[in-house]
Amino acid sequence: MRPLVLAAFAAASLFVLGLAASQDPAEPKGTDHEAWLARTHSDGRLIRLEDTSGNDCIRCHEEVGEQWRHGTHASAWQDEHYQKELKGIRKKQKCWGCHVPQPLAAQGFPQRPEPRAENRHLGIDCVACHQDADGETILGPWGHRTDAHPTKKSELFDDQGDSAMCVACHATSIGPVIGIAKDFVDTDQPDLGLSCIGCHMPALEHRVANDPDGVKEYEVRRGRSHRLMTPRDPEFLRSAFRMKAKRADGKAVLTISNETGHRVPGLMKRALVFKIKLFDAGGKLVGEAEHTIDNRSYLPVEEELAISVEGEGTSLVVIGLHEAPGFKRPMEFLDRTFEL
Repeated sequence: MRPLVLAAFAAASLFVLGLAASQDPAEPKGTDHEAWLARTHSDGRLIRLEDTSGNDCIRCHEEVGEQWRHGTHASAWQDEHYQKELKGIRKKQKCWGCHVPQPLAAQGFPQRPEPRAENRHLGIDCVACHQDADGETILGPWGHRTDAHPTKKSELFDDQGDSAMCVACHATSIGPVIGIAKDFVDTDQPDLGLSCIGCHMPALEHRVANDPDGVKEYEVRRGRSHRLMTPRDPEFLRSAFRMKAKRADGKAVLTISNETGHRVPGLMKRALVFKIKLFDAGGKLVGEAEHTIDNRSYLPVEEELAISVEGEGTSLVVIGLHEAPGFKRPMEFLDRTFEL
């Protein structure tokens, strides 16, 4: 299945501003530095949400809850980049609905959800996606009965289901965020059987539920990871592109195709730099080129770009660098050699 570098990206990667190569503005100085490093990734995102008070779901869904605590949905409100950016926005309430939404099904999956007033430290919590409009029933991929709460199977959680839940937030352009889910909806991606969940929530085997009293043993089932894959994961970002190289008329041509289902990249200050070097049979550098895609020169959905390198060579080396807010230096996500 082709990846959607989407960025349910509802994640901190959608909410930040800053220069890729500059110092993280949220990084503390002095004695607080080590404590900050211990609880954040290198780009300042929270490694794990520690305060889960108010989330009653994870008591009986420990494994899924732990995945969620490490994901960017959980830190959507507490993310330091987002909070810093929020200070510079005049109508802050326009951002709240996607960072701390009320249950989306109860709102009919509007373009800009209403925010909740309580437990904002939980970011995009379990009930935001799983609670039905009646305020009691929990939606999921199976609908198995349980004494804990009413359940109902929903196509929203199928591998190839409706992406309306994700689109509710990710089709919105606000601040540095580009509503790339519009591309997904406007093209034929759903008709191809693709969904946001299918790519951003990888399949895995896990124990979906557990007995907090330790009496009942629940089976392991096939499910989806709630950590959420984002462009900040090098392997995931690398899978966004299909590449091929050939020789033609005294030069090498590298073709890069967008396989994501939406434009790339989806953040105003995110840039993907492709550095290309052409070598002859003896290993001598005979030509090189560089191409950057960003919000001004993005790669549209299902389109490709061709980069030419003048010279007669036998191998083409491609290095991909990811520049994004919070990164102290560009992150390498691609190192590939093509034999011509």
